[in-house]
Amino acid sequence: MVPRSKKLDAIYNFTVMVGQSPMFAYLMGYLAGQVDRVNFVDDLTGADIAVKISIRRTAVWPHEPFKAFVRGVAMPNPFTLVRSVNQENTPICVSLDFDHAEETPWYQEVVLPNVSYVTNAIEAAREESEALRQEMDRTLDIYRECKNMLKDSSPERQKELGFYMKLAEQQLKSLSQQLEELNKKMRQLAES
Repeated sequence: MVPRSKKLDAIYNFTVMVGQSPMFAYLMGYLAGQVDRVNFVDDLTGADIAVKISIRRTAVWPHEPFKAFVRGVAMPNPFTLVRSVNQENTPICVSLDFDHAEETPWYQEVVLPNVSYVTNAIEAAREESEALRQEMDRTLDIYRECKNMLKDSSPERQKELGFYMKLAEQQLKSLSQQLEELNKKMRQLAES
């Protein structure tokens, strides 16, 4: 996952490049405010929200300065785009097209090859969350079984079962913290 600070740097640097264009200034300001949802990608194929901004000055063929799609529907300008996506948490995939982009360090630090890097990160986090939940269920089963066995056990066996119950409690606490951190990460990924 690309750090938030690097994405903000990229947005700032590109804003400086677009100069005094009110349309781009508005869009870049919106993207800065939604930085957790923004992902810079080279290939926008498959993105629910895809935005391409081009400011090439040395291109042989002219490029369309702004092109955006929301679930396949073309957005005519940044204002319409922002109104269309403002009330949701879907990732915004952005491709910046400018002179020497492939050699510009601040952009190369944040750009991903394609949209699958965005969606796969979310899916991987979901799978990890499910694995943690299953581990918590197994640990709870062990705890419950030890507790049930505790009633009909000798004092020596009760001490041993108490030890295992304490281990299970510690494991549950650790797994719970991991799950909380992962849920926070998943919220960030869903918003980014």
